[in-house]
Order: sequence, then C-alpha cells, then structure tokens
Amino acid sequence: MKKAFLLSLIIGINPAAMAATCKDFKTHAQAQAYFDAKKPGYKRLDRDKDGSACDCLPGGNGKKCPKRK
Repeated sequence: MKKAFLLSLIIGINPAAMAATCKDFKTHAQAQAYFDAKKPGYKRLDRDKDGSACDCLPGGNGKKCPKRK
C-alpha cells in the first residue's frame, strides 16, 4: 500500500481521486464492507452520514435515493 501511495505521488496522481464511489459496487453489502474497512475515500459512500454506505444499491434501505433518469 505504501509503495502504491508513493508511486502515485511520484507520478502525480492524487490518491483521493482514485477513491471509490457507489457506482463501483453492485450491492450494498460490498460497499459496506469497503466502508467498514475504511479504505481510501470510504466517507464518500455515506452521503447521509448514517453509517450505512450506498443505501440505494440492492440490499440497502433505499431511503432518499436519487431519482433515476
């Protein structure tokens, strides 16, 4: 992990830009596991700050989900 971080600094990639979003996961359980492990960018996965990541994915509580276009 340290090597990847150092390499990203050397070549100019911002590690935060590589952070996960809900679109990177197929289910709420996958997103929650990432969130619970506190991997890079995990806070992005919990927009409503309720401790549950990507609520709108299958298996989540589905409250306050953005409307699909």
